[in-house]
This record gives sequence, C-alpha cells and structure tokens, in this order.
Amino acid sequence: MIKATKKFKQEAENNIRKTKLGEYKNLCDYSLARRGKKRLTDGQMNNLFKKLRLRVTLTPKCNLWCFFCSNEGSSYKDKKCKEANIEQVIKLSEILIRNTQLRAIDFSGGEPTIHSDFITKKFRLIEWAKKFPKVRFSLHTNGINLTAEMIDKIKDIFSRIGISVHSFNFDIWNKVTNLNGIFPLAVQKHKFKRMMENLNYLSRQNIGNKVFIKSVVMKDINDDQKELKKFLDNCNKLRFHPKFLEFEPQYAGQEKYLINREAFINKLKRNGCKFNQQIPKNDNSNVYIPAITFNYKNSTMGLEGIFGCGTKSACSVCYDYLCMFVKSFENGDGLYLKPCSVLNTQIDLKQAIATNNYRQIFD
Repeated sequence: MIKATKKFKQEAENNIRKTKLGEYKNLCDYSLARRGKKRLTDGQMNNLFKKLRLRVTLTPKCNLWCFFCSNEGSSYKDKKCKEANIEQVIKLSEILIRNTQLRAIDFSGGEPTIHSDFITKKFRLIEWAKKFPKVRFSLHTNGINLTAEMIDKIKDIFSRIGISVHSFNFDIWNKVTNLNGIFPLAVQKHKFKRMMENLNYLSRQNIGNKVFIKSVVMKDINDDQKELKKFLDNCNKLRFHPKFLEFEPQYAGQEKYLINREAFINKLKRNGCKFNQQIPKNDNSNVYIPAITFNYKNSTMGLEGIFGCGTKSACSVCYDYLCMFVKSFENGDGLYLKPCSVLNTQIDLKQAIATNNYRQIFD
C-alpha cells in the first residue's frame, strides 16, 4: 500500500475547488454567465486560462468501442476521420503557452497512443513537452498501448496519466468496451492482458500519485458492492488513485444505466471509503460540484466526479472551469476549437496557426 503523502494528496486534489475553509465550492455561485458577463477583457480571459485545460484529440480512432463513448462530444462517424497533425498541435499549444497563462494541456482521443507519433515511436509530442516543465501535461488512455518504452518517456514529464479501465473483471470490461461484440473474444482477452501488464509495469515506477484509474459507473453493470470493492482493492494494490465518473447517457435508451450520485457515494461508504466534506447531490440545478475526494483504507485517495454536460448547472460554469476541446478536421488538415461538448460548434484555427496569429486565436 502507499501512504497518503502530501504529494499524493495534492495531485488528487489538483482540480478540486474548495473555499479557504476547506469546503467544496458550488461553482454556480462563481458563474460568469450568471453574473451577466457576455464579453471578457483580455485580463479576464487570461485569468480563465489559469483554470482551463486545453484538451486535444490526437486521433478520434480507438482500439476499443465502449458503448457509452461520447468521443469527446463528436459524432460516432468521426471515429473514421484522420488523426491530428502533430506539428499543428505543437504550434497551437506553444502559441498559447507563450502568450497566455494556460498551464494545463490534456492529450486524449479516441485513443491517443494509436496516433502515428506513438506507433512509429517518433515521440515528437513528448520531446516537445520537455521544453515546458511548468505546464501540466496529461495523457488519457485505455492503457492497452501504454508500453514500457512509452511509460519510461512520459513518467517524468507528464503530471497526470489517466487510464480508463472501468473494471478489473474481464467479463465486465469486455461488456463495456466491446459494443455489439465488434471484436472477437480472443482479441479482447489479449488487449485485457496487455492492459494489465502495462498497469503492473507502471505501478513499479513509483509514480502512483500521477496515475488515475478511471471507471464510468453504470447501474447493474459495474456498480455492485463486490465489483466496486475489487476495483478499489486493485487500485490500492497498484498504488494508483481510483477515479469514478458518473455515467452520462448518449441517447434515451441508455438512461436505465444512470445511478444517482448520492446513492453511489453511499455504496462507496459501505465499502469503507471515507468522505470528509459535504456530499453534493446531483438533483439541484443551482449546484455544481464536479469532483470530490475520498480515502480508502487510509492509504488510497480517490476521486468521484461528474461532468453534467447539457445540464443547467454545468453549462452555467463551463467556461469558468472545464475544457477547451481541440480537434482535427475530417481530412486531418487543420485544427478547430470545439467550445462545447454538446453543441457542434466549430471554430477554425487553421489559418491562425499557419500564420502564428496569436491575436486571432485569442479572440
């Protein structure tokens, strides 16, 4: 087991918003939208950059097909689109780092590790990230292609590694990640084995404070007491943070998988998880507390979170707190900003990146 050291706790609470008294902030109380702000000054926008994360989709393609996949707010047909141009990703990121107070960049997908930059082992993105030690880089992956070589390259550069596992039980994992049985069972077993081998290697690197094992919790699939305990115990054994995310339906037929936040937290409590602060509920449209921490077995610190995209409370604070999504156009030529996960708004950044026009990007 790992002691809940100060460093271990700090990483778990890095994105948690609390008051000076240590209570969770209801972000709705700080909403710029609810205060009538329709346009920001440069200074106000720069203050937002301190809190926001640039979340870059390196490729929409994936080696799994989770039945709840939101594809970062894009259509499922986008899974066939081309990957992002790494040079454009680097140039956009560098423009923003050098001209704003942006200090958090996430690389996601699809599955980012199947981007050609990783597959061909060029690792241009990782080599570039070395230039900015004060920027918090994060990688969000399913862990299947997270090889020992890749782990060795990112472990000292990236501040956070998020791995979507959903279950340590193969049958449940396969049910979640294999929509309509699109992949043969033997192939899935091989993927699961590789994922576990990579997790074990990652565990031996003694960087557990950086690693978050994510599970989207779905009613009657991976939310029963035994399943949750197995997930918590495995995270504890590997010395990683467990991170539970509330399931968000992609269409009406998935609403049966919803689990109430308060009910789920009570399940975690019955498994021995300790919550030291007030427990937020998700049935109040004027309250938005996206993430809270808990302790398990006096050694593991975990997170429980909710995005709530499309709900009144989340939408009112989105620009104060969440992500700026950056994606590649269908043909792979150019990047665009997708400011909202729910709406299909696209802001073309191609020309601004090509001409190094910071002002156009910032506006």
